[in-house]
Amino acid sequence: MLAKDQTLGKYQIIDRLGAGGFGTVYLALDTWVNRKVALKVPHQQQDEIVDLLKEPRIMAALKHPNIVELITVERKNDTFFMVLEYVEGESLDKHIRRERTLDPARALQIGIDVGSAIAFAHSQQILHRDLRPANILMTRDGVAKVTDFGTSRILELQKDGFARTRIGSPPYMAPEHFRGRAVFQSDLWSLGITMYEMLTGTVPFYDADPLKIAQALMNQPIVPPHLKNQAAPKALSEAVMKALAVNLGERYLSAQQMLETLKQLRDVVAKESRPLGSAVMSSHSSGPHANLARQGGATQQRLCRFCYKPLPRLATTCPSCGEKN
Repeated sequence: MLAKDQTLGKYQIIDRLGAGGFGTVYLALDTWVNRKVALKVPHQQQDEIVDLLKEPRIMAALKHPNIVELITVERKNDTFFMVLEYVEGESLDKHIRRERTLDPARALQIGIDVGSAIAFAHSQQILHRDLRPANILMTRDGVAKVTDFGTSRILELQKDGFARTRIGSPPYMAPEHFRGRAVFQSDLWSLGITMYEMLTGTVPFYDADPLKIAQALMNQPIVPPHLKNQAAPKALSEAVMKALAVNLGERYLSAQQMLETLKQLRDVVAKESRPLGSAVMSSHSSGPHANLARQGGATQQRLCRFCYKPLPRLATTCPSCGEKN
């Protein structure tokens, strides 16, 4: 844990921005050029350098306006860290928590931004594997930028073309991801869930037990967004549902195909979008994640929105990762 005003080489810590399963991110000042940056410090500092370099080596190949830029990596005072572009704004997750549902045209544009980032990453053979609102940052100008490639994999290195591990965030994981067979189309599922949440204020299934989410995906149909929020245009709802096809053959075949579909919907969504208000059927939801019980599910267990570990009943701060919920 780094303290305010502590220095790592030329970087002076200003504040702690957040933490996840693999590291903690700090806001810092590059005192040489007087520029704010984000420092990502991995939790496992004792790992071999080749392991610590996995994420930065992936990010070095990802120069794109909708992906947070890696500036450099350094090791100072026996601390290894990544120096990243600082996005002055907030995560999409916090934005959804505040607004609860987004205007369909706004949700569509964010989907296009993220889809563009994912299409580029896939063109570099990089699978994100943990795409979700907490890993999407919104600039002051409203541009979405994808971050946190700590769980990403380069699929061309896998002889069978898929990532075997189940690392990810269960409410956003595709059915095949739960089976340890994540492919490029798995990122499209995660984008579909993210757009679903922007339009409805909920994820389709939410449970403390990831196995129950996996079972629900296979046994219960997902309610289309336009049936939960009447302000969501049906054409946009159908585009989201195509990303959420359990059968890979029925899902978008590539991120580029999904991106082109979303772009074609701009005029339709702008014309059909209506004010939200009472149109949202899930108006009694206590937060952006409706639990599985609202769709025939089984639990009231609260999970941390950042690390997905169980929260004590009255806790406002996660005891595992320290994030406020």
